[in-house]
Amino acid sequence: MREVSDLNKLLMNKLLEDLYDPTKCTPGLYQVVRGVVNDNREYLEDLPSDALREVENIIEQAPFKFGT
Repeated sequence: MREVSDLNKLLMNKLLEDLYDPTKCTPGLYQVVRGVVNDNREYLEDLPSDALREVENIIEQAPFKFGT
């Protein structure tokens, strides 16, 4: 399971970098980030809680609404 946790940390770091890059920050990227967080929450528990909160805050502040 350590490998999965390491991969998730790397993925979240890269997604955060992309969220702060205006050339990559698109509605599709927000959806990918939201999906990764929702689908992998049990693996993301190893992430520092402030990093996970940062991602969730970014998603909540998206300049558009997500469909349900």
